[in-house]
Amino acid sequence: MSKYMQIEIRISPFFEKPFQKQFPNISDLFRRMSYREAIQEERSLYALTDYLVSLYRDPKTPAEMKNRLLPHVEKLRALKAQAREKLLVRDLNGLDQLLYQIEDGFEELEASL
Repeated sequence: MSKYMQIEIRISPFFEKPFQKQFPNISDLFRRMSYREAIQEERSLYALTDYLVSLYRDPKTPAEMKNRLLPHVEKLRALKAQAREKLLVRDLNGLDQLLYQIEDGFEELEASL
C-alpha cells in the first residue's frame, strides 16, 4: 500500500428524492420499530440491508411483521453477501448488477408493506 495514498471503492447513496419519500412504507417501519438511526441520514440500500436484518431479528418485532419481512430479508441478505464478494474482488460490473437487484428488492418490500 502506498505511504500517502489509498484506493477507495465505496457504495454511496444516491436518491433523486430523499429515501423517506422514495420508500415511505419502509421509512415508517423503521420509525415504528425505533430504528430511526437507519433513516436519520441518507444511507445506501446496501447499508440499509443490515438494518432490515437487525429489525427482523429483533425480539420486539411482532411475529406477523417477521413473516412479512422474511422473504425480503433473506433475499436482500443473500444479495448483499454476493455484492460484498464482488466488491472485495473489484468486480464492478458484477457489483453493479447486484446493486440493481438490491434496489428491486427494496422496491418489492416497499410494495408489500
